[in-house]
Amino acid sequence: MSYANMVVDLLRPGSMPISQDKIQFFEFLLDHKLLKEHLRCPNPEPSATDLIVEFLSVDVSNAIRDGPATCEHVSMSTLQSLQSSCRQNISRKQLALKILALKIASSLHWNLDTFETKLTPFIQKQLLQDLVFMAADGAFSVPPQEISMNMIQKPHMQFALTLYHRWMLRYPAKAAFKERFAKLPFLHLPNISLEKGYPEMNSYTEKILRMNENDCIQSKKYLEKVIAYYDSHGNSNEPLQIRVPVMDTFTHLSEDKHNMAHNWDAGSVYVTQYELLMQIHFDLCYNYLFYGQHEKAKKHILGCRKNQKLLEYDVKSNGYGHGQYDKVPWGNLDYASMSEDDILGYIRALNLGQDLLDEDKSLLQRLQESVINDYKGIIAIFQADNLSREIPMIHRQLAELDIQAAASTSALSVPKDLMIRVSALNAVRYVLEGGLPSTLPDFLNKFNTIGVHFFDILFWALAPVLVSNLSEDVWKKLRMFFLHLATLSQCRLPIDRINEYLEKHVGDRASEIRTKLISDEHLKAIIIDQINGDDKNMNIPCELLASSWDTTDFEYNAPELNIGRLKKQLVEASSTEDVRICLVKLATMSPSIPLWNHNPYCKPIGNLGVSLAALPRGFLQDFGAVMSGAARVRLEAGDARSALSLLSEVESEARNQLAGANDPALFGLCRELAWEMLLLQVNLLLSEWPHHRLNATVLTNKCKAAIAAANSDAVADAPRSEVVLTAWLGLLNMCVWEPSTGSGAGQGSGGHANAVDVAAALCAACAELRRGKGARKLPRRLWDHVLNTFNNSIGHQKRLTHTHSSNYADHCIQNLSPYHLVVQGLREPLAISVVLSLLAKIYNVVVDDVSMELVVEYTDLWPNNIANMNRYKPKDVLESMIELLERSLKFYPYNTSWLRLYGDAEMAAGRHAAALRHYLCALSVGSQHFATRAPDEDGLVRRAARCCQALTAPTQAAALCQLPGEPDHTRAFKCLTEKIANAADSMDAYYGCLWDNTLLEVAIATHARRGEAGRRARAITAIGSLELNANNSDEIQCEAAAVRRARLLRALTDQYVS
Repeated sequence: MSYANMVVDLLRPGSMPISQDKIQFFEFLLDHKLLKEHLRCPNPEPSATDLIVEFLSVDVSNAIRDGPATCEHVSMSTLQSLQSSCRQNISRKQLALKILALKIASSLHWNLDTFETKLTPFIQKQLLQDLVFMAADGAFSVPPQEISMNMIQKPHMQFALTLYHRWMLRYPAKAAFKERFAKLPFLHLPNISLEKGYPEMNSYTEKILRMNENDCIQSKKYLEKVIAYYDSHGNSNEPLQIRVPVMDTFTHLSEDKHNMAHNWDAGSVYVTQYELLMQIHFDLCYNYLFYGQHEKAKKHILGCRKNQKLLEYDVKSNGYGHGQYDKVPWGNLDYASMSEDDILGYIRALNLGQDLLDEDKSLLQRLQESVINDYKGIIAIFQADNLSREIPMIHRQLAELDIQAAASTSALSVPKDLMIRVSALNAVRYVLEGGLPSTLPDFLNKFNTIGVHFFDILFWALAPVLVSNLSEDVWKKLRMFFLHLATLSQCRLPIDRINEYLEKHVGDRASEIRTKLISDEHLKAIIIDQINGDDKNMNIPCELLASSWDTTDFEYNAPELNIGRLKKQLVEASSTEDVRICLVKLATMSPSIPLWNHNPYCKPIGNLGVSLAALPRGFLQDFGAVMSGAARVRLEAGDARSALSLLSEVESEARNQLAGANDPALFGLCRELAWEMLLLQVNLLLSEWPHHRLNATVLTNKCKAAIAAANSDAVADAPRSEVVLTAWLGLLNMCVWEPSTGSGAGQGSGGHANAVDVAAALCAACAELRRGKGARKLPRRLWDHVLNTFNNSIGHQKRLTHTHSSNYADHCIQNLSPYHLVVQGLREPLAISVVLSLLAKIYNVVVDDVSMELVVEYTDLWPNNIANMNRYKPKDVLESMIELLERSLKFYPYNTSWLRLYGDAEMAAGRHAAALRHYLCALSVGSQHFATRAPDEDGLVRRAARCCQALTAPTQAAALCQLPGEPDHTRAFKCLTEKIANAADSMDAYYGCLWDNTLLEVAIATHARRGEAGRRARAITAIGSLELNANNSDEIQCEAAAVRRARLLRALTDQYVS
């Protein structure tokens, strides 16, 4: 074979050559000596347990391989039924493999711990039943309920049955322990919060404990018979010997041998009855202790201990393992698998350590007994633990909390000072571990409740520790603790009484211990520190105790001081009347000074500074400047209504002085005030939209007047461009789209003048739609303006699409493009829809991708071509559109068209989770929370299904493919056959939301092909619902589909929207 052909063969599935070092299972059938040689290797590959699994899994029916072999824990009845059906026809090949598996098990000394760790429950039970099958010479594999004494007297039969029933006792407890400490899976179920996605902790455990009760009872009866048999026939001087089957016990099948003829007398491995009974007693104790039957567990641990002592005496006298050991070789026994520490642990757990081991009870055991006996002797236990520090701190804290709860509810009669003393003893233990009082929970609360008397109890708790032999590290911790108490502000120790406390509780060693805790120098420094002084005797000047800081008996004789005092009041003035009073007083004191210059914050709003400067020197000039400056400050702070109120006071004062006079400067001031008030009114309209309290008719007339003045020939009377733009925005949001004054930029220059053109063009487009001329193309002027905004070749244009200011006046700055100046002031739905359609059209033309097309009304009214499309970035258009949608949906959150467009934009930007959230919101709003069908449901669910696919949730996508009028079976089939890698998809949890029988049939076939029996069963249950029967009427089928549709969409909404 050439090299090229060899490479091609290696690339074909199944054509990879098998390694020469790999031993196949059939080689052990052909060569009877190969198994022994293989197991003698230091690290055989495959290992012994792997070979058992391989031997017992060959030619096993699909029911067994797809069922219990793949699951972690199954019931005994299921195992027995499957195995009994499998044993009806056992081929000679299978029988030979079973014999090989038993040979390997004998090399492992029939160690159940090894079997339970390395083998699945199904393989374990099959292996032990094969041993019983061989011992019974094929008579039965599952032991009968009633076992005669004659059967027990047969050594090999007794060995097989004993091993089988021992496993039957151990399996429920072992499986329950494994489930209890296993990591629980996360399953997201529809209409259930994520916090409830984990199953209950004890659900699997309780299920395992309830099953196989009859089997366990039968096993206990048999083992009790075995114990009684050896107790009655055994002799303490010469214990009975039990032969252990070895590899040579089991005879290979060959061409000449058609029947089983095992040599049960082969081998020289014997165990005494003491070892056998020790293991049986231990397993019975293990089972009874697990089920909480402590008295029976004590009985069997005593039997285990008795046989342990007899075994140790026998080994000491006769040796073990043909004289190889003179002591019990724990861990290398020929039959028993427990260790001596395991036996001692169960003795201590059953509270027999003092009787059997002559051990004193540990402090933790004494604490648990004290808790049971209503905390009797707990003080002595905690005092002893402060010296030995054996009990974990968490147990002491829990005991303290239990005492506190019992005392507060009067559920337990305890001494009054018990809780305080326990708290003090726990504080001492906390200190000995390096803690500080400020970090100890409830330490400060106890001090605040009891007061200084708490330190007396604390020294009482410390006394036994202080007089004991302490290491330097512990003294260091105690010194840090006392320094902390002496300087802690919340509960400062009366340091001058420390000698008194020590003499009371320590006695003659008080001086010595105090020196170790706090040196004389430190003690003196702490005592003379002012912070430790008596606050009650401190001398405080009477001036500091006065409530008023004004100096008394001081006369303001100097005019400069009076003027300064009035200037300060003018700066602090907050009302019109206060400003008026201050200005009148200042005018009488210093009429020649321009008083409005006194306040540095009085920079007039807009162009009012020029008009005020043109006025003659007087009260109006000062009043107008101060009040308009205050209005500017209010406007910058976001309070347009207060600014409008202040400016209206200035206008009222100006018009009062203008009445009956003919002063051009005063007339110009009134005109400028009118324009600035219009600006504030429109800003107030936008900030309080839609619940403003302005007269729309009056505001409309003012806006028209401002636009007319801007378009007139009188340049001096024209308002500034910002006012004109604001007037156009006012008309645009009040649906006045055909002003009689015409349109255009008018006066002004710069960004605001171009923004006026954009606003005027938008008004014209809205007017065209309202007149019913929308079938034609919308005005090209608006299209050109917006295109210029996103044209990257225009360098001087700045496209800032976001700002953090809270009012529209701050938006109108020079670094914003004219388009954004207009868009940020839009509130009217039709105007917003026109701009959104324009942006969507630009994006669709530039991207030119039908699958990513943005869908919204009015897009067909805009041009279909854009020159030089490479100058435009779709990302900039999307960002501007998303910002406009986010702001507009705050005012109109139930606009389904905008929600759909928001989802399309997020999907185009690659944010599929956000897109799916907006699609579901649009469906919920348009269908009354999924009670009916939404107007554009087909397009929405198709896009939502694409989002689910992108989020690696193919089952959710498949379920959504049912919703269109014509289900998308192609996409659904692809999703159902996709391998699930996302836990949030929940897979079979959504089968209750499927009503399309075709999809359910595909799901059943997919799970059957993968061997997923549980999920296949759920799919069969779903398709077997009565309401999904194909013979039902259309009304029943439609109702079933509606119920499942609502369930699906609400589940997705709970997951992605909530």
